[in-house]
Amino acid sequence: MSITINMKKYIILSVAALLAACGGKTDGEAAAQLAPKPVFRVKYIDTAALQGLALEQPENGQDEAGKPVADYLIADMEQPNHIRLTGKHSNDLEAISGKCLEAGKTDWQAQSVCRTLFEQLVANIAEDADKLSDYLIGHAGLQPQQSGSGYAAVQNGRYVLELDSEGRFTFRRRHY
Repeated sequence: MSITINMKKYIILSVAALLAACGGKTDGEAAAQLAPKPVFRVKYIDTAALQGLALEQPENGQDEAGKPVADYLIADMEQPNHIRLTGKHSNDLEAISGKCLEAGKTDWQAQSVCRTLFEQLVANIAEDADKLSDYLIGHAGLQPQQSGSGYAAVQNGRYVLELDSEGRFTFRRRHY
């Protein structure tokens, strides 16, 4: 009888130790922390990804490598808040990148200009935009704000969508 009680204690303690070792998370909870697999709706990166975004008229120029760029200021915001299209071919760009942080704020609160802009961009290029946006914003350290350098990315096939804790984001081809 004491062996049976000792076995039960051993099993209970073993299960508790295993849960503590894996952070107390079940397989379902651990899987929820994994990056969602995006389904990108775009075949090529182009200006259609900017549909509905509150942007000023573009300024065309070249980047440091001599590649053509179009820089769009974000409406009602000052530099360095912008979106940049990079690439020679307007119907098959290399990347859409940008930076957005509101003055005096360090994170992207719900309904903020930056969060709304990013969520609309994601909705223009991918399915399950809410899930992708929430994952990226949370893991990049933008909501809630986390000190240090945060970074999050999702990828599938030929495209990568990235975001960091300083409000920089990029939608690009994996290998251009």
